[in-house]
Amino acid sequence: MIRTVFITGVLGGIGAATARVFKEAGWHVAGMDQRPLPGAQTAVDQFLEGDLARADVGESLEKFIGSLDRLDAVVNNAAIQIKKPLHELSVAEWDQLFAANLRSAFLVSRTAYGALARTTGCIVNVASVHAIATSPGMAAYAASKAALVALTRSAALEMAEDGIRVNAVLPGAVDTPMLRAGVAQAASPEAALENLRLRTPLRRIAEPEEISRVILFLADGVAASYVTGQTLIADGGALLRLGTE
Repeated sequence: MIRTVFITGVLGGIGAATARVFKEAGWHVAGMDQRPLPGAQTAVDQFLEGDLARADVGESLEKFIGSLDRLDAVVNNAAIQIKKPLHELSVAEWDQLFAANLRSAFLVSRTAYGALARTTGCIVNVASVHAIATSPGMAAYAASKAALVALTRSAALEMAEDGIRVNAVLPGAVDTPMLRAGVAQAASPEAALENLRLRTPLRRIAEPEEISRVILFLADGVAASYVTGQTLIADGGALLRLGTE
C-alpha cells in the first residue's frame, strides 16, 4: 500500500523539501501551489496549480482531491508573510495574509475531511514560533499562525471520532526564500542572518528538510499514532531564552 500526502505551498522552501522527504519515504506526493510546476520538480506526482487565497478555488480543489486514489495525510503549508507595523498594514493586506495562511488551511481540511476519514489519515498544519513569541512588524503573520494553532486543537477534537489526527509544527528560523526576503529589509541581510544564528541556542538556522522530517513524523500513523492536537516546536531552542536576557 502506497500512502498519499497532499502538500499545499509545495514549491516553497519547506513545501518542496517536504515533497522530497515524503517521496524518499515511499509516499505518493500530490501538491498545490499558485506557481506552475517546473519540469525539474520530480518529487511531485500530481499537481494542482491554484491560489488558495482566492474565493473561487474551492471547486478545483474538490475535484483534485476527489481524483486521488486515496489520501492519508494533508500538510497545510501554504503561507505568505507581510512584515509591516500594524498601523501601516492595510485592510487588504490583512485580509490577503489571513486568506493565505488561515482560510487556506480551513478550506483544505474541510475539503479533505471525507477522504481522510476513509483512511483514518491526518493533518499537519505548518504554523510558526510567531504563534507564541513574536517581533515588531509581524502582527498579522503572528496572529494568523496563532489562529492556525487554535484551529489545530479544535479540528483535532472534532475529527477524533473519525480517527483523524490533527497536529501542528512550529518552525523557528528556517533557511527559506521567505526568511531571506524578511531579512532583506535589514541594512545588512547577512549580518541579520548571522545575528539570528548566534541568538539561536543550537547556533544555526534550520535547513527546510529538518522541518520536513518533523512533518513526516507527525504524519506517520505508526510513529505518531497517539499524537493529536499537539504543537511540536522545532526552533533550535529559540523559545527557551528570555527576551530580557
